[in-house]
Amino acid sequence: MKFVQCITFCLLTLLLANCQMVRFSARPHTAQIVYEGWLDCFESNQPGGQPWCEASAILVQKNRTYFASDKDMPAPRSSVFSINGLLSNKVSGQRTTTVYSEQPLLRTVHKIEEFASSPNQQWVFLIAAFDRIRLGYPDLNGYNMLLAWQPGHEDSPQVVGANGNAGVSLTLRGQLQKALGNPAYFKVEGLAATSNRLWFGVCEQGESADKFESRITILAAPYHTEAGTKTSLVPNQTQLLLGPITFRREFNVANLEATLPKPLAISSLEFDPKRRCFWVLTSYQQGEKMGAYLWTISENDLLAKGNLQLVRTPDGKPLQFTHKAEDMTFADPNTLYIIHDDDQIETRIGNQLRKPNQAAYSVVKIIERKSD
Repeated sequence: MKFVQCITFCLLTLLLANCQMVRFSARPHTAQIVYEGWLDCFESNQPGGQPWCEASAILVQKNRTYFASDKDMPAPRSSVFSINGLLSNKVSGQRTTTVYSEQPLLRTVHKIEEFASSPNQQWVFLIAAFDRIRLGYPDLNGYNMLLAWQPGHEDSPQVVGANGNAGVSLTLRGQLQKALGNPAYFKVEGLAATSNRLWFGVCEQGESADKFESRITILAAPYHTEAGTKTSLVPNQTQLLLGPITFRREFNVANLEATLPKPLAISSLEFDPKRRCFWVLTSYQQGEKMGAYLWTISENDLLAKGNLQLVRTPDGKPLQFTHKAEDMTFADPNTLYIIHDDDQIETRIGNQLRKPNQAAYSVVKIIERKSD
């Protein structure tokens, strides 16, 4: 009898512990916007008319902050650029020297959407939207690229393909399309890397760029590296290869937070090695009205049919951006930098009106849980 009681007690203890773990993993994260500022992408008053900066990607690595635009920059500048140091209320892009990439391959990429880096900081990734292709128009290949390089070597990026087909991202486009059920049109805006997988966030899917549904769709593919040889695409360069792409999840925000504006679509995906979770940005735009929200989901929940958790401020309200958030990066384990692409709209930060050569950014502090 005592043996049965002991077994029963142990089982109940394990059950309660598991319940506590489930409740803990489901608790939403808390964060707050501590600063917002303007990044100067290029000089104002460009000859021949003033273009707009539509910054769409950001990455902090080795005390340098990298950016990319989903629109071509004023010639001869490329769409990939960087500044020394970090963005904050003390150091802004307005007071640092901007360096534009001159790497030939990077200059051929169009509609850049997101940077990502592997948790061990051994690889940097840059992805385009994959939102247009047409036979006989090789210039559109630049809209269908996934690039990778080792940190500090952005002068020698490689094109990543699927199923071992290195150097050709058009094969990757076919794999993405197949995983989505072969839609005529789709658009990628999210990219994140775990230790052995790349995760893709698809924000639009439908018949065409004019007829689509906003989505929060997650795809994934394993990746690995192979030692380079003299006969490699780039001789002796370590090659990164993707495995087959598979559909993982589809989220419906209306079922999670019915009070939020709709439609919300994924605009960024970031893996957090410290917390073993993904941070997810969703954004919307209706005319000149725009905004974005931040969510989290653990890696286990993403794989096991868990739900997104809305990030809230310390007073319990949804953390809300008044800009169209496009990408995020960790400046340190508790600080997120978020870059906004407000298209060609004169948005505001306080009483400051956006200039065409500027992009808004936000600095977000994550408030640690007491039990973390």
